[in-house]
Amino acid sequence: MLTSPPAKGLEDNKDGVMKSTLLLTSASKIEPMKALDSRFTERPKDAGVSVLKDVKHKEDSSSDSEDKMASINKNLSFNKRKQDLLMDGGEVVEKRKKGRPRKDKMAPTFPQPFTQITAPPAEREPSRAAAPPPPAPVTVLRLPTPSPRKTFSLQVSMEPSVFLEVENEVSVVAGSKLSQLRCSRDGRDWNTLLPSSVVTAAGSSDVLAVACEDRMLSVFSSCGRRLLPAIQMGSPVSTLHCSAHFVMALTAGAALSVWDVQKQKALVKNESLKTILSGGDVTVSRSLLTQQGVPVVGLSNGKSYCFSSSLETWTLIADKGDSMVQCADFRSCLPSHDASVSSGPLAVMQGRNLNAGRLASRLSSTPHHLQQSMTLAFLENQLASALTLQSAQEYRYWLLVYARFLVNEGSEFRLRELCKELLGPVHKSAASSWEPTTLGLRKRDLLREVLPVIGENLRFQRLFTEYQDQLELLRNK
Repeated sequence: MLTSPPAKGLEDNKDGVMKSTLLLTSASKIEPMKALDSRFTERPKDAGVSVLKDVKHKEDSSSDSEDKMASINKNLSFNKRKQDLLMDGGEVVEKRKKGRPRKDKMAPTFPQPFTQITAPPAEREPSRAAAPPPPAPVTVLRLPTPSPRKTFSLQVSMEPSVFLEVENEVSVVAGSKLSQLRCSRDGRDWNTLLPSSVVTAAGSSDVLAVACEDRMLSVFSSCGRRLLPAIQMGSPVSTLHCSAHFVMALTAGAALSVWDVQKQKALVKNESLKTILSGGDVTVSRSLLTQQGVPVVGLSNGKSYCFSSSLETWTLIADKGDSMVQCADFRSCLPSHDASVSSGPLAVMQGRNLNAGRLASRLSSTPHHLQQSMTLAFLENQLASALTLQSAQEYRYWLLVYARFLVNEGSEFRLRELCKELLGPVHKSAASSWEPTTLGLRKRDLLREVLPVIGENLRFQRLFTEYQDQLELLRNK
């Protein structure tokens, strides 16, 4: 604690300067100073005593007033800094001057403890790392395969008459069991040997194909000439088809391939059926290959698909559970003779489903506007399916049914669009992308068949006359 020096020392001061400035505290303020921190009180106490001693010593040892004043002023400047402590309601506030702080005033700061939680690296503590999700089970498709038989035969063509006969294990040469393939075409026979047992065979009037137990596929002409080198299949062949000069193979691994033997080109290459075999209980119930080389697969759930080489995808062409088929009403639009399309691929895959649809439409209580929309959607789907199957006769058949339905329903907008597409541009243009034929049928010939159907309705006489005149104009050119 700072105390005032003895009064005697002050009286002995010749200059009398210490009376008012040397006193740090009065007697009435000594008690409150006890509340000060020891770091502000203890050190100044020692300093004050030592300073007073120095002053007294200098006073005794030197008579030079200049030295005395310098010492006193130094002591006053030191003690004056301590008087900057203000006491306000028991709270001590230190006034600090601007500038660099003194070393004795710089108290070390202690930061608050802070704990940062960091995730440990996965490689250090693998037990805490999140386990990766288990891989999804891989569905392995497996189609049934025929078992080898000692002998079998089949007729692969009616016109001309072509018979095929297979005999397995006719001889053993160097440990290899040989099989014999014999073919008869219009009374002329030929035969060849194969180094493995034949499990299935197919043919047409143009080509013959046999699949062997060693997963090799061989293709011959109807006269016995080998057309392609033996093709190694990825898995055993489940189904084999030939149509015209096309060969289709469906393997046990549900992979489909189609080859154009004439051009020696693959139309479909190992296309998986996984896309259409979505359900676990769905299986392949039937399959066929059209005369244009389009593969068609029918499933046990009533749906039929064909693979479009141009679109490179599976397209739905028939669905026995489709409500549009059941409620579509187009009986009044059917031509009198439709036997020519009963053997087409679309009719084969749809079967008698259309007849059931006609019966359901008669018994249905569906509102007319809804039934009209469903019939329109069904007919347009038939046109698109026939086009994808490249079935020209079925396309022509459903085109006429579609046109008659539009006439009966008074749909002039769709009729005009149909006529415009069939007519094409009147004037030749290099920028035009219009094709004059579709599936080998001339579009303007199809328009000539559609116009009489349009002319039956007096409401569309103007439309009929417009396109009839343009056809005549193009014919005279």
